[in-house]
Amino acid sequence: MKIHIATLFDKNYVVRTVAFYEALAKLGEYTFWFLCLDNDSKVLLEKLALPNVVLKTLDDLSDTELMATKSDRSVGEFAFTAKSVFVNYVANKTPNGEALIFADNDVIFFLPPDNLLEEMREGNYSIGITLHRFPKDKDYMNDRVGKYNAGLLFFILDPDSRACISDWRRDCIDWCYLKYEEERFGDQKYIMKWPKNYKGVYVILNKGVNTGSWNLFNWNVTKQGEQFFIDQDPLECYHFHRVKFYADGKEVKMLPIYFYHQELYKIYEEQIGKAWQKILEVDLDWNYGFVEKPNIFRIIKQRITSFLTRHRKQSSE
Repeated sequence: MKIHIATLFDKNYVVRTVAFYEALAKLGEYTFWFLCLDNDSKVLLEKLALPNVVLKTLDDLSDTELMATKSDRSVGEFAFTAKSVFVNYVANKTPNGEALIFADNDVIFFLPPDNLLEEMREGNYSIGITLHRFPKDKDYMNDRVGKYNAGLLFFILDPDSRACISDWRRDCIDWCYLKYEEERFGDQKYIMKWPKNYKGVYVILNKGVNTGSWNLFNWNVTKQGEQFFIDQDPLECYHFHRVKFYADGKEVKMLPIYFYHQELYKIYEEQIGKAWQKILEVDLDWNYGFVEKPNIFRIIKQRITSFLTRHRKQSSE
């Protein structure tokens, strides 16, 4: 089954996108579809000339309805709107029977997605979604932002998945704001109605698929050899949500507060560092996407906060 991978970004997320690409590209043969939301990111990606990458811009989408939303939506809200439009665009260029994955560019794959897609195909599923699985003390978040996460979506193209994607685009064009409403929040809460409205929706229960900081403390993280496990499930991909980095000379460092799991997040820090070095080979001045280097007092405060967070998790086990 041919697999297409789609994501979108502006210049502030290019380093993450290159890390995302490098992690997946070494796992198999995939066609990557990248939507550049600004010219700086497009020029940089053209210089990098990454294999098996199809670069697109907003102009390429030729979607006047999308562009009409730009004037009254924030940068983030417009990006969420563009996501569904881009997925629909790629789907329209993909034959039935082939797979399309949308992933936020802060999702890192540790195992190939091929087996999960084959599992969907064998079960006659064509739409794959993942639960947030918030801890009990944050169960209210299911009502605020939705049970399902829009940062990782799996499709096997057929009439059902095409209808779902097309309707999602229409929903997001009509309304896509970072406001908490009963049936809407950004592009994400629309997914709540997919299991009822479409055939072939697969709710992925594997704890190791789209694991993130919002649910990591629900489970035990172990390692066998080079493979991480979330309880008994192998870690297939982790969503490094809202992680921030700063440049320290020629190195990239993560703000200490974001180390929810020391070894796992250290791997991501190293991947981001390698991605930045790859970018510097074609653009020595590239420094987008980094926050200001914190002073020593802030670092100490964040390390204490990170330690207390891990300690609370261990104490609850």
